[in-house]
Amino acid sequence: MAVDNKPSDAGMKWPAGDVAWMLAVFCLGLLVRLFRIDHQPFWLDEALTSQRIQLGPSGLIADSFTNRHMPTYFLMLRLISQFGSGNALLRIPSALFGALSVGMVFVMARRISTRGAAVVAGLLMALSPLEVQYGQEARSYTLVTLLITIALWGLLRLAQNPHTAALDVRRIDADRLGWVAYVAGTIGALDVLGDAAPWLIASNLALFLIWRTLHQGASPEVRDSFRRNACLSMAVIVACTVPFYGAILAFGDRHILQNFDWIPQLSWQHLWVAASSVYLMRTTAVVRFDLLHTAVPLLGALVAVLACVGLLRMRRRLEGRILLLAFVVLPLLILSISLFKSMLLPRYILWSAAPFFVLAGIGAAALPRRTWPVMASILLLLGAINLGPVYRVETKPRWDMAAATLAANVRPGDTVLTADPNAPTMLTVLQPKDGMPIEASAVITSQLDQALARWKQGGRVWAVNGRSALGEREELDAFKTRIAALGTPTVEIPQGKEITILMFPAQENPSPN
Repeated sequence: MAVDNKPSDAGMKWPAGDVAWMLAVFCLGLLVRLFRIDHQPFWLDEALTSQRIQLGPSGLIADSFTNRHMPTYFLMLRLISQFGSGNALLRIPSALFGALSVGMVFVMARRISTRGAAVVAGLLMALSPLEVQYGQEARSYTLVTLLITIALWGLLRLAQNPHTAALDVRRIDADRLGWVAYVAGTIGALDVLGDAAPWLIASNLALFLIWRTLHQGASPEVRDSFRRNACLSMAVIVACTVPFYGAILAFGDRHILQNFDWIPQLSWQHLWVAASSVYLMRTTAVVRFDLLHTAVPLLGALVAVLACVGLLRMRRRLEGRILLLAFVVLPLLILSISLFKSMLLPRYILWSAAPFFVLAGIGAAALPRRTWPVMASILLLLGAINLGPVYRVETKPRWDMAAATLAANVRPGDTVLTADPNAPTMLTVLQPKDGMPIEASAVITSQLDQALARWKQGGRVWAVNGRSALGEREELDAFKTRIAALGTPTVEIPQGKEITILMFPAQENPSPN
C-alpha cells in the first residue's frame, strides 16, 4: 500500500497539510453537530438525564447505580448545568466529543494509510447521520466512542512496532504513549458506560494478535515482556473499573437482562435498520425501529464497497486485523446475545462505526491519487445532502408541543391521562419554564381508573396518546377504545407525528365526592 508523508512513530510532528486536514474535518464534524442542536426536543433518555442532574451529588450517584448507569457523565453534566439551562447546553458536550471522535478517526487512518484515506474516513465519521444524531443528544454515547477511538489508536500504535511495545514500560525507549492511550481510553470508556464492555474482548484479542506476531523472530524474553505489559495493563483496567460495576450490582437488581424487555425482538428488518444506520449513512427515528427516507440511496452502498476494499487491502497487515476485530466483535456479540434476549439497538453498537469508517477510508485510498480531490468533494456534497432529514424531519416525539398545549389549557380539577407510563416524566421535564406547572392545576396519571374517578367527580380529562421511547405502542384507535368509558372527545389535537391529545368534557351530572 502506498503511503505518502506518513507521520513517523517517533514523530510528534505531522506535515502541515495533515494538521490542516485534521482540523478541517474536526471543524466540519463540530459544525454539523452544533447546527440546530436544540431543534429536536428531549426524548425519554434525555428527560431522565435532565431529572438526574438536578439531584444532589449523592442522590445522582445512587440513582445512576440503581438504574445500571455510571454516574461519571451525569456528574459532568451537573457541573455544566450550573452555567445555564436549556436543551442545547446539555447537548453541547456530546457535540464536542463527537467532533473529537471525527478527529481521532482521521488520526487512526492517517497513521496506517494515506492522507486521502484519513480525509475520507474523517468525512464519513463527520457526516454519518447517526453519529450526528447522538452528537445532538444529552447522553454519553459519543464520549464512549471518543474514548474507545483513543484506546484503539493506542493498540494500532503498539501493533506497528511490537518490539517497542514489548519493552519494559520503565524504559525511556518503550512505547509508553501507546500503552497509556490504550489503558486510559479503555478505563475511561468502561467508567462512563457499560456499552464499552465488549471492547475488552476486542482489545484483548488484538493484544493476543500482537503477541503472536512476536513469535515470528522475537526472543522468548521479548514475548514474555510483552505479556507482562499486557497483564499489567489489564490489572490496572480491572482495578479502576470493577468497583463501579460492583456498585451497579449492589445498588440494582440482579436480573439485568430482564430490564431490556422493551427492546423489539430480533428480526431481519431490525438487523437491517441497525446495520444501515450505524455503518451505511442512514437516518433513523429515535422511538421507532425504522429508517427515514434518504436523499442519497447509493451512498450506503458506496461506503460498504469502500470498506470491503479497505479490508482486502489490509488483510495481511496486523493493523488491519485489529481494525477488523474492533469493528466486528461488538455487533457479533450483541447479535449472539439477541438470539436469546433481544439487545440489538443502533446506539449499543455505535462505537464500532469508527473502525469501519477507517477501513472505508483505506478502501478509498485504492483510487488513483489524482482522483482524491474529486472523491472528497463528492463525498462532502453527498454526505451533506444525506444529513438533511436529521435537521428537517421529526425524529423525536414532540412532547414539548404537548406539554405547552396542556400547560396553556388545563385548569384546576382537570386530569391528564397518558397512554405511555413514561409520559408524565416527559410532560414534567418539557413543560414551559415560564408558565404555571401542569401538575399545579391537573393530576397527571397513566392509570385509567384514577382518571375515570376524577371525571365522574366533574373534572375534564385530557387523554394523551404517544410514545416516549422504543417499545410497544398503543395505537390511537386502540387507545380510544380502551378509554371509551370517558365518552366522546370534543377536541382532538395532533402534536407532531407521534402524539395526539384528546379532551373529554366534564360529566354533566358528576357523582358526589
